[in-house]
Amino acid sequence: MKRLILIILCLSMLVTGGCSCYRLEWNLHPSDPQNPQGNTEATPAVNGAQETPAPTAESIMDIPLYTPAQEPPTPYHPDLSVLPIEFIVKDEVSWDANEATMFRYDMDFDGNEEMISYVCDEQEYTTTIRIGSKSVKLDGYNLNRVLLIDLDPATPYVNLLVCIDGASEDYMTTELHYQNGLIIRGKMVESYCSWDDSTEKLMFYEDCDILGTLVGERSYSGEDLKPDSNWLNVSYRITEDDLRNDRDELIEFGRLLHVRRDLPCEINGSPSKIAKGSYVYLVRYNDTFDTAEIRTEDGISATLHFTYHDWEFYIEDKPVSKYFDNLFYAG
Repeated sequence: MKRLILIILCLSMLVTGGCSCYRLEWNLHPSDPQNPQGNTEATPAVNGAQETPAPTAESIMDIPLYTPAQEPPTPYHPDLSVLPIEFIVKDEVSWDANEATMFRYDMDFDGNEEMISYVCDEQEYTTTIRIGSKSVKLDGYNLNRVLLIDLDPATPYVNLLVCIDGASEDYMTTELHYQNGLIIRGKMVESYCSWDDSTEKLMFYEDCDILGTLVGERSYSGEDLKPDSNWLNVSYRITEDDLRNDRDELIEFGRLLHVRRDLPCEINGSPSKIAKGSYVYLVRYNDTFDTAEIRTEDGISATLHFTYHDWEFYIEDKPVSKYFDNLFYAG
């Protein structure tokens, strides 16, 4: 009997130990709803469902990578609202100054400002304009003004107009711009320019000796610096107050011209004459110096036609000096 009891106890211990080992092996495998017993053998398909194969390295390489859409870079543009910038030498520095930094600006829209400066050489009679590390040498020693302006919004740069007085008010204005690290020299106009705030236009000024020496002005546009009109308006506009208060001075300096003989002209498109003894003043003149518009003191407008030869202007084959006795010419 004792032997039987001993055998039964041994069998119980063996059964208990076997269960513990089984539980240990089961816990080593993650739980799988399709394989709750942790069996490593393939589980047959249930109700006809197809088993999904595990992904391989080759199949992963075949999956296209997601690339976010690349936005095109936004072109950089400096603040054009500050233009134009005008540097007038006599206002900013003394006439004796032969070197100065004028301003800084991003000339070529690359995000970096360039320093714009000048150096005048009295011995060589030249003016050197520097933009960043580059420079260009221009004829003439007396730098009058520099104007930074955007003449053509379609170009990826702004323009620098350099006005130099060559000799005795013989002005030269040269267009420069900075592109691809180089200074490019553009059009040159033989007169000086400035920005007119009232009209918001680029104005050029030049002398004309058609009825005495007077300064005419007209607007220019574009990088090629072309005039907007064939007509130049007289810069000094005579007003009713001028005629009333400064009449003698206007006559003395040849702005109000005294007619010494009947003056052939056109009034309202018809041939006419302005009587001897009248006073007239020039309003505007044509670029080819063959036509001028004048006005009498009482406001009548008339047109004069000229010819030019032998360094003299003529009206109906008579020099203009035969029609006026107070023509004023600059020496």
